[in-house]
Amino acid sequence: MQGMELLNLTLDGYSAVLCAMMAAYVLLVDNRHDRVNQCFAGICFANVVMAIGDMTTWLWAPPLNAIEAAVLTIGNFIFWVMPAPMFLCFTGYIVSFLRRRTTVPAGYLRFSAALFIVYLAGCVASLVNGMFFSVTPEAGYVRGDWFWLGQVIPIALHARNAWIVFRYRAHLNTKELLSFSAYVLLPLIAEAAQVAIFGLALMNTAVALATTIVFMNIQAAHRAELAERSRQLAEARGDIMLSQIQPHFLYNTLTAIRELCLTDSTEAARAVTSFSRFLRENMASLTSKNPIPFERELRHVQTYLELEQRRFGDRLRVEYAIGPTDFSLPPLVVQPLAENAVRHGVTKRGEGGTVRISTTKIPTAYVVTVEDDGVGFALDHEQDTDALLGNGTFVPGQSERQHVGIANVRTRLAATCNGSLRITSNPGKGTVAHIIIPLTGASHD
Repeated sequence: MQGMELLNLTLDGYSAVLCAMMAAYVLLVDNRHDRVNQCFAGICFANVVMAIGDMTTWLWAPPLNAIEAAVLTIGNFIFWVMPAPMFLCFTGYIVSFLRRRTTVPAGYLRFSAALFIVYLAGCVASLVNGMFFSVTPEAGYVRGDWFWLGQVIPIALHARNAWIVFRYRAHLNTKELLSFSAYVLLPLIAEAAQVAIFGLALMNTAVALATTIVFMNIQAAHRAELAERSRQLAEARGDIMLSQIQPHFLYNTLTAIRELCLTDSTEAARAVTSFSRFLRENMASLTSKNPIPFERELRHVQTYLELEQRRFGDRLRVEYAIGPTDFSLPPLVVQPLAENAVRHGVTKRGEGGTVRISTTKIPTAYVVTVEDDGVGFALDHEQDTDALLGNGTFVPGQSERQHVGIANVRTRLAATCNGSLRITSNPGKGTVAHIIIPLTGASHD
């Protein structure tokens, strides 16, 4: 074995070990259910497999016996195939990362997946016709006549990723932008060097170096962001009780129960049972760290609305259009929206109105909708309605306590299941709130 082959084996082996360690860390130590971490681990594992495949190229010099030729064929096939899924995982990584901050269309992933399928077909065909590469006992590894085409698709995938980074650069800070740029540029430089100089194996090392840069900068920042969310979530738990069990609600409910005791003792007993169930669920939310089944949250909302209907009578009407229920969400995220619909919507009208709760499923998420036909409120068209009530901006006519309650809903949705809350409203027509639970974060625990 000559010096160049030994150097290439060392670089490939080091790259494989380094990437395997980073993948193991994000899956075993960090949150393995996080989509960003899954894509990052996919990048690392793809480079591990690619490096192992490349190592077979440097083990033997031709002529080869049958076993050596077979091992070399398998190794080179792996080496050729793996860049596409590696860059595809990077597409998933950057898209998942950006979706925490903005909307990114699914077309980026579909385009990359289509290119991967085409590329995979070409690699399989090369085992038969040698269009990209071939291995013979006499010559060993040989570039095929269509070698250049086999380089075009991985480069196209990589260029697509570079475009995504450039397109959404405004949503990345300087450290993140430099890290993603390193992942884009270093493999391209290595690819150019390998095309120009056969026998120089730099791709795996370049990917390992770029992945390490991403790991040190972006993954570390990602963990810090999750830690900050956890801190905010812990601080918010005390506010949950304040925003959901309001003094006026307690007084009004107890007053209504007292009046029922004088006129209808049976109904008063039912009201006490409902009220105690409502309080028990609110207390349980203070110690709950995991999502709960939607059916449980729905029962709590129904209890709250039953209590309010006893108070407001015919002025408060409630409708349910419950579709899918096989998903989970943080506790006490639907109830505060129903409370806002009652307090700041329908009961502000003399004739009252209707609160309607429904669930639907779209291709990417479950959607819980709380809507009312109450007084509504005016939105500032210059504001981002997706961020409304969650960015420190007060809407005229809304109390500070209501703002805190909605902010808590947003915080817990984002921290617990990567969910979001969108609110639209029209004066005199009512308000609609959509809770969006991505399918990846909606399964029961």
